[in-house]
Amino acid sequence: MRIAVLLAVGLALMASVVHAQSDDDEDEMDYYPLVPTGNSLRFGLRYVGGPKVAFSNLGIVPVNNAIVDPTSLVGRTYNDGYVSPPNSTRNDSNGRPPNDGLTNVWQVNYASQITAGGDVAEHLYSTNTTGAALNGKSMSAAGWELQAGRSLGKIARKIDVSLVAGISFSSLNAKAGGTIPAQLVSLTDVFSLNGQTPPSTLPYTAPTGATVNVVDVNGNTVYDANGNPLTANSATSLLLSQQPTRTTTLGTANVIGHWQVKGAYYAFRLGPMFQIPLTERLKISFGAGAALAYVGADYVASEEIDLDEVLSPVQTADLDHRNVVLPAFYADLDAEYWLTERTGFYLGGTFQKSKSFEQTAGGRTATIDMGTASGLTTGITLRF
Repeated sequence: MRIAVLLAVGLALMASVVHAQSDDDEDEMDYYPLVPTGNSLRFGLRYVGGPKVAFSNLGIVPVNNAIVDPTSLVGRTYNDGYVSPPNSTRNDSNGRPPNDGLTNVWQVNYASQITAGGDVAEHLYSTNTTGAALNGKSMSAAGWELQAGRSLGKIARKIDVSLVAGISFSSLNAKAGGTIPAQLVSLTDVFSLNGQTPPSTLPYTAPTGATVNVVDVNGNTVYDANGNPLTANSATSLLLSQQPTRTTTLGTANVIGHWQVKGAYYAFRLGPMFQIPLTERLKISFGAGAALAYVGADYVASEEIDLDEVLSPVQTADLDHRNVVLPAFYADLDAEYWLTERTGFYLGGTFQKSKSFEQTAGGRTATIDMGTASGLTTGITLRF
């Protein structure tokens, strides 16, 4: 937008200088009818609507943590806790951990994780799409155009015909956000407490310990030389099985997301232009022809499962970049006001029609319908 403002200021300054020169010339000579020359150069600004974008297959959030085989004894991280191998406080007199498949390093955070049988359930969540789709809101944007022309002569005595070639630049930006339904996949690993009473205060993080008085063989407290009781740390951790029983269930959940396609496209245009004079200074011009649109677009998608009992958001972010060349057709209709024989302003409308293409990011699809883009154009025309 800053570039567009600078260009507009530049055009205004050029126009004032040229108009001042024109006034000086008219003081010295009578005005004579405008005579078009062979070559022309047009430079201006564009403000056009963006393409339509449809987002589909939404609601795909993969598992955020590694899925470990149930028979393994390695550490596991879940969306609501963790289970790790035992630490050194469980080592035997030889400094080795006991080979009993139990651990004193684990965490449980929510009451819903304590099963009816008194064991501990840890969860990994993900979602699959149910075909949810949203239409993006397209944003209009400023751009620019540059066009060169060569006069081919006249038809019907007054209509000047030129062959023009040009390039235009426009940005594209379409986005959608909201909450959509998805299929919730819950991977549940149940770890046995082997009959121990589950923790009553949550969250519970093991290992735990307590400071106890040292006693002799008769159960009497042992004191130091100053008469203070000797103390020692005693492990009080609940021991948990390291090998879980696994189930996977399907349900429903909401996914909160934001989806956006942004980028820009260049249109290379070639075709005839017809100019019809209305007065000595005012003309109407019409041009149409073929074009090629070179589009560069980024598809950015971010989604998060709407869950309450998780330690951190279960979310994902994906990005896809694509470049594509599309055939197109364009048409312009402008009013031109000539300050001098060689310098004029134009104001009009532009229309361009092209095809659609698709982008995918993390399994989601964005259909970018370049379709019909229309808007306003304004700028300066020079003949030489």
